[in-house]
Amino acid sequence: MTTPRSVPVPAPAEVRNAGIVLIATTLLAIVMMAHHPTAGSHDSVELARQISEMATLSRVVHGVLIALIVIQLYVFLIFSEWIRASRGIARFGLFAYAFGAIAMTGAALISGFLVSDLAAHYADMPADHAAAFADLALFAMTGNQVLAKLGVIAMSAGILAWSIALIGARETRWLAIVGFFASVGPAAALLAGVIRLNVGGMMIVVLCQAAWNVAAGIFLIRSKS
Repeated sequence: MTTPRSVPVPAPAEVRNAGIVLIATTLLAIVMMAHHPTAGSHDSVELARQISEMATLSRVVHGVLIALIVIQLYVFLIFSEWIRASRGIARFGLFAYAFGAIAMTGAALISGFLVSDLAAHYADMPADHAAAFADLALFAMTGNQVLAKLGVIAMSAGILAWSIALIGARETRWLAIVGFFASVGPAAALLAGVIRLNVGGMMIVVLCQAAWNVAAGIFLIRSKS
């Protein structure tokens, strides 16, 4: 008869470092969102030209954001292993958050790389050929919105699950309360049509999640084994 092995718990130093990384990457994500390029024109040739001119910045911004999503997902793996109560709910939180992070990565790839490459392809074409860019860009950005909405809802579900796991203990109740507001608020506003996931709407989501990330980072830094 084999004895079940206990789940390994991260070392306190690793947990503190994870908290620092979470706060630092969150602040960097806000900076990246503040530099998110925007373009708008009813003329296909002009729209392709605008996006093509901003392609390098768009790739840098979205590339950094994707890297930050991956880093933060690893931090939340440590976070889920560190909180000991309600492990089943915490695991679901990690699964939901990871699912959302994958969807959000797909949205960033479309916005930062696929649309930029399309624009670069059509920017120097004659007007009769470049007219197709508007339809292709609309199709691509529709896919971006579908993935971004899924990402926000799934990541919010993950944060909500972690908050439920933390609400029972007095020392983590403050973090759970932050998580409730940071998860339910953006998801409810999105589903109700109060916000759209354009640059401004996405910044609202990022700031709400930033409140949770910073709070979770402080929790990790101050935690003791």
